[in-house]
Amino acid sequence: MLAIMRFGLVLLLFAAACGHAKQSIELYDKGDYAGALRAADEGLSDHPDDTALWGMRIRADLALGDAAAVAKSYGDYVAKHSGDDHDLLGDLAEATLWQALAAPSAKLKIRAIQAVEELEISSLAEDVAKQLGDDDDRVQATAAVAVLHGFKQALEVADAMLHSENAEARRIALEGVAKKIKQLAIADIENGANDSDAKVRAIAVRWLGEYKDKDAVEVCTKRLHDRDEGVRAAAVVALAKIGLGDTAAAAKVALADRALAVRLAGVRVLAMLHDDAKLMTFAADPDRSVALAAAIEIKATHPDLVQTAVQRALLADDPTIRAGALNRLSQAVDKDAAIAAAKPLLADPDVAVRLAAARVVVHAGDKADAMPVLDAELAMNDLDAIADLAALDDPRAIQALGELTSDQKRTPEQRAAAAAAHRTAHHVTAALVAALTDPSGLVRVEAAATVGALAKN
Repeated sequence: MLAIMRFGLVLLLFAAACGHAKQSIELYDKGDYAGALRAADEGLSDHPDDTALWGMRIRADLALGDAAAVAKSYGDYVAKHSGDDHDLLGDLAEATLWQALAAPSAKLKIRAIQAVEELEISSLAEDVAKQLGDDDDRVQATAAVAVLHGFKQALEVADAMLHSENAEARRIALEGVAKKIKQLAIADIENGANDSDAKVRAIAVRWLGEYKDKDAVEVCTKRLHDRDEGVRAAAVVALAKIGLGDTAAAAKVALADRALAVRLAGVRVLAMLHDDAKLMTFAADPDRSVALAAAIEIKATHPDLVQTAVQRALLADDPTIRAGALNRLSQAVDKDAAIAAAKPLLADPDVAVRLAAARVVVHAGDKADAMPVLDAELAMNDLDAIADLAALDDPRAIQALGELTSDQKRTPEQRAAAAAAHRTAHHVTAALVAALTDPSGLVRVEAAATVGALAKN
């Protein structure tokens, strides 16, 4: 059985409840979830519009672990009240995350802490703070970052995690202190730029650029030749933001790099330097992704170059280049031009390209032409297409999204992804609420994070 209501929430409901609801709450609080369900059902027979009774019915179904009953109860409730109950959804999400904070799995606790921080659930701050003493450094680091400004111990733990043997813990701690403590953490950020872990170095270099640390020119210049492309890309942009040293030379190094991410960072730096002459040169680069990025930066003064670069990228043999170009069309051209450029690729042999083209066409205002592509991918159970269609209020897609979330034949990771896709869809399905009682903790936590976000927004 799954007990999901905390004592404080019981009192809150109790104050506003009718007789049957109070009885249901009392039974629930005693752990008699079946009795609480019976009391709620009896009350609903006489008071079918009572929101407290509906809330207790759904809570009791969840506590009993009956996903099918939860889905039916919430579906009936929404149908009767013509919309979601955001207060109830937020309550259920909070209670599920509260439980996850006590799970033995470090992965679940980390995701739950992240969700609590994202949703700004202040009532769970103490529960998150308890994780500062967890055995897993990653959990400690995540908790410390989440409550950094509310608990003195959190700062001490975050400092310790900056020196953890676990690279992921160091990454979490450094990102958190850099974001929340800012320039006061500059010494720690500078140290991170020489970390043995590439992701830590990339985080450090990026924040050194954000804070325009004049003392970081030497280390960022050194990182232009880092063995990791993410670090190299961060370094060239950081140097441009700091604004000292030979930034043009750094951009030249980046633009000659073997990695696309670094070359694109070089294009960004040319734009920051307002070097239109070089951008014009790179707008005709053999690498079509680089050419498009450069052309976009000077499209206001050279619209002909961006048109050429778009066409070259859309005709590339590599489907990832075609899809990437479609994803950047809105930055490159106006809506009419975007529709004209994307429509031919609705018949592309690659599914990712077709979907990217369909999104462009839909968002540019021509839903009808994109629907056959989205319909075809809906039939293939493509999650991205389903989420896109659901965002357009397509009832088939909304139903399919719920089915993917509740299908126990799919892996927990697949069900969790379907739960998370509800954010793109901007819809709460009954199956998403029922996923709060999924056998997998991974699914429960992701469903709670999604339910909470949709209830809040």
